[in-house]
Amino acid sequence: MIPLETTPLYAPDSYLNLYWDSQRNTTEWSVFMRELTTAGNAIARLELQLIAPTLHGAHIGLFDSHALLADMYARPELYLNGSAPFNVTGAAHACVYQFDESQLDPGVCTNAPDPDSYLWWDELHPGVQANRVVGKAISDVIHRRSEQWITWLS
Repeated sequence: MIPLETTPLYAPDSYLNLYWDSQRNTTEWSVFMRELTTAGNAIARLELQLIAPTLHGAHIGLFDSHALLADMYARPELYLNGSAPFNVTGAAHACVYQFDESQLDPGVCTNAPDPDSYLWWDELHPGVQANRVVGKAISDVIHRRSEQWITWLS
């Protein structure tokens, strides 16, 4: 799982949006998401470590999308591009909703003119450039051009 606590949806300063338009304690949500993704990733690693010895001849690698997205968040200049300043806290396609507004309503949405400068596409999903970076990193591992972001378990 990616570091969901850094997405606009689960950030401590989150706003009402398409995915959640009710009141909530955003700091509590952010902390819970950090705990959830950290624990979930640890459990997945343990499960794969347990099953790896039983799959004779298999090569099992755990791709660390959490670490990669966290690095993109911490050092956007290495990953994002575009002519606008890098933005790791906002969304290229952001929609602000009112309290308990119908999800059928369009909300107040804005589209950034330079989405490659944003880490997040919307309040929950990685942006276009982030997806390119993840795709290239996975391709590099598959073709053995890089061992970064991968832990081989067998």
